[in-house]
Amino acid sequence: MVEAITAQEMQLLERYTIDEIGVSPLVLMERTAMSVIEVLGAGDFDLSNVLVLCGLGNNGGDGIAIARLLIQKGINVDLLILGDEKRASPRTLNQLNIARNYGIEVKQRASDFRSYTAIVDALFGIGLSKPVPAKLGDVIKRINSANVPVVSVDTPSGLDATTGEILGSSIRAAATVTFGYAKTGLLKNEGLKRAGNIYVKDIGVYKYPDFDAEQASAE
Repeated sequence: MVEAITAQEMQLLERYTIDEIGVSPLVLMERTAMSVIEVLGAGDFDLSNVLVLCGLGNNGGDGIAIARLLIQKGINVDLLILGDEKRASPRTLNQLNIARNYGIEVKQRASDFRSYTAIVDALFGIGLSKPVPAKLGDVIKRINSANVPVVSVDTPSGLDATTGEILGSSIRAAATVTFGYAKTGLLKNEGLKRAGNIYVKDIGVYKYPDFDAEQASAE
């Protein structure tokens, strides 16, 4: 049986790793980005023209780091941030500053998604608990209709990572790279149709003393 935990359980593990163990959240973001790069570079995806789509939350920060590492490798990447940067999370703002220090252009308008050979979805992460706003839902629908392979970061945007239900609109991913453990929502309901191939990557998240992934998987 695949060990899977809820979004809330993963958030507790991340908080414990950062607050109690003392691992920097930026270190976790870099490890997250490197894990996605590993999947992207394994040969299953055409990386000749990549779009990295980012939201304002921490998942978007992961996406910005992914874009930076791809560009470091000489890959043609468009980095698209949807939303007002002033409302971005502190970690995402930090990643934006790093990207700009490296000379990366940040786009803020969606273009023709069909022109890309692969799309990295870092719009919404496992923290999403309410329906996707209509404008972003339209973007998701356009991406799905473009028939370009999508790799989602942690969970397909718009999918409840715990229940597997669609929150208004959801990305249909070719692959999902998730971290620490699989999320329960990827393995049931609409998650079975939306997550694509699931890759579980270790990014160095620590277990708190009474954590039991097997028990979490059975609940």
